Amino acid sequence: MGKKAVKFGGTSLCDAAQMKKAAEIVRSDASREIIVVSAPGKRTPKDEKITDLLLRMEKTKTLEERRTVFSLVRERFDSLIRSLMLPLDFSEEYEDIFWNASGDLLISRGEYFCARIFAALLNYRFTDAADTVFFGKDGMIDTIKTREKLGKEILAHRRVVIPGFYGSDADGKIKIFPRGGSDITGAIAADAADAAIYENFTDVSGFLLADPKIVSAPMTVPALSYGELRRLSSMGATVLHADSILPLYEKKIPVVICNTNDPSGSRTYITEKKNTRAIAGIVGQKGYTLFSVSAPNIGEDISESQKLFSLFECYTKSVYATPRTVDACGFLVRSADISEQKEEIVQALRSAFRATSVTIKESMALLSIVGEEQPLQCAKLLFETMEEMEAYPLLLDGGADSLGITVGFEEDHLAALIRRLYEKLRISPSF
Repeated sequence: MGKKAVKFGGTSLCDAAQMKKAAEIVRSDASREIIVVSAPGKRTPKDEKITDLLLRMEKTKTLEERRTVFSLVRERFDSLIRSLMLPLDFSEEYEDIFWNASGDLLISRGEYFCARIFAALLNYRFTDAADTVFFGKDGMIDTIKTREKLGKEILAHRRVVIPGFYGSDADGKIKIFPRGGSDITGAIAADAADAAIYENFTDVSGFLLADPKIVSAPMTVPALSYGELRRLSSMGATVLHADSILPLYEKKIPVVICNTNDPSGSRTYITEKKNTRAIAGIVGQKGYTLFSVSAPNIGEDISESQKLFSLFECYTKSVYATPRTVDACGFLVRSADISEQKEEIVQALRSAFRATSVTIKESMALLSIVGEEQPLQCAKLLFETMEEMEAYPLLLDGGADSLGITVGFEEDHLAALIRRLYEKLRISPSF
């Protein structure tokens, strides 16, 4: 087995006890050479993540408020240093950050300090993402430059700890990824190191068949394909960021999702092609609004479709287009994006398309059952269950990738529908 790239999430590093667990995991396998870390997460349900504190600090309006919030950040890191008995002192950097840091630089300091501490605990080299992960002028990762620079750093020092979530833009300034972006850094590091495997340690035992907030102790899915993972993540599954898989496609680097608190327990393997036909997951989200527009030829004329997309893009980037007929077309959008603009959108649709009718359906949910090579089984299971529960489908999408089926319906049915689908999958040998 070659070298491994390993990423630890915020819950795995939230306090000294968790950091010691993570360090023991690294030390137990000499091939775990490239480590990527998130900022420390919550220690208790009522606690705040370090990144949330830094975001709050960024929004403070007075110097006293800024000092109060930063004192919480500072104490979290100093407490880790004391508890782990490390020879580190960030006092000068704290002062510089307090007086001078803002924006992406400030928000990225959670990962930065966490990586400094974890590197000292492991006696690995700290490698700053600001010097090794690069964005181009288009805001996208500069894959060639990052692979070259980070690859050389790993080759030269072998055992490194890298902060996730940020890099440098084309002007050399700190730029952060979207939330969850440490997963992307982990995948980038695995790619640059030509790792044999990428391990992602979190607070759950692999990818779960359903949301544990809805289903009690759901089963772990033993295997997923890259495509299934991206489909599930795009629909709201939160264990792994959807875009984190992209850097691993070309080299087909396998991903393993593990539990820091149970490292030898259940886990999920993610590869290009899995060796099972089992259902990959049930995932659902509330909070959508459906706009239905009727006008002659609106569903058949390409130019009309382009105008529709352009109109909705003025209000939101989260457009989910529905199947259309010759004279009708629907668009599903996240309700939170257009909460104050619904009537404005309706008037714009009426004016732009001379619509014979424009209707709005609020409080919609989307649910997907994902299973590679099982689209018919997924559809049969879903329709039978919805009929049993008298949940009427208002939207249906078989998907262009044949990885499953997505249905839209009134959100009051979501939790009960997921629980019933899970129970059927749990006891059915055909899945």
